[in-house]
Parts: sequence; structure tokens; C-alpha cells
Amino acid sequence: MTAMEFISTLEGVRPRGTGKWSAKCPAHDDTSPSLSVMEGDKGLLVRCFAGCSLTDITQKLGVHVKDLFFDALSADPQQRREAMGQRAQACAVRQAALDAEGRRVDALREADRLIQSARGISIDQWTDHKLHAELDRLGTAYAILDSEGES
Repeated sequence: MTAMEFISTLEGVRPRGTGKWSAKCPAHDDTSPSLSVMEGDKGLLVRCFAGCSLTDITQKLGVHVKDLFFDALSADPQQRREAMGQRAQACAVRQAALDAEGRRVDALREADRLIQSARGISIDQWTDHKLHAELDRLGTAYAILDSEGES
């Protein structure tokens, strides 16, 4: 069962980010969303914060717990391997995006640190070469922060 198939059986579904949703739990009289649904590496992760069991939730929806695992989508081994490959590729893309965001945040922090550390420095004794090098570093730092609207 895909995430879209599963969440289409729920009421009050709200997206909570990529591959994440909240909804009203079908296993109890829910007035506000207490059910969390998230795509994991091997299947759907389903949790009711009011304490309903996974079995109660799936029974109420008329599905089996095994249906929440991606490998249960097809009995054909070739299709399962292809699906696993696609999920691995999607996971790699998500990880690459997280890594890129981490590098961006690190660059912003370093740029901010560099600019903050340069405040109040006396440059009277600096050589032209050192002054030029520091101005280049500060210019790069300001450009990074300016591109993010941080300066």
C-alpha cells in the first residue's frame, strides 16, 4: 500500500512535510488529528498519540499491518527489487538535499562568525597583502549572508 492510498482512507489529513501527514485516528473518536503517518525506508510508520494500537487502526481501516510495508506491494520479486531500488534512490536524493542544506548552514555560520570576529579590529599594523586578503574573505562572507537575506 502506498502512502497516498493509505492517507486517502483517513479523515482530516494535513501534510506535515515531505512524506509526513497527520490525520484523525479512525480507531477512536478523534476530534483533532492525533494520528501521525510517515514514509519510512521500508514502509509506512503509523502512530496514534492518543495510544491506539497499530492493529486497532489497521483493522478499523480494513487493511492488514503487513500492507504498510513496501515489500508487500507486489508478489513479483523483480517488481519488489525495482521498488526497493527506487526507494533507495529517493532516500539518496533526500540525503543529498540534507547534506547540501547542512553545508549551506555551515557556510552561513562561518560567514557570520568571520564578520563578527572582524568588528573592532585595528588594521593600522596590517600589510597591504593581509588587508587585501581579509577584505576578500569578508567580501565573500557578506556575499554569502546577503544571498540568504541575513545581513
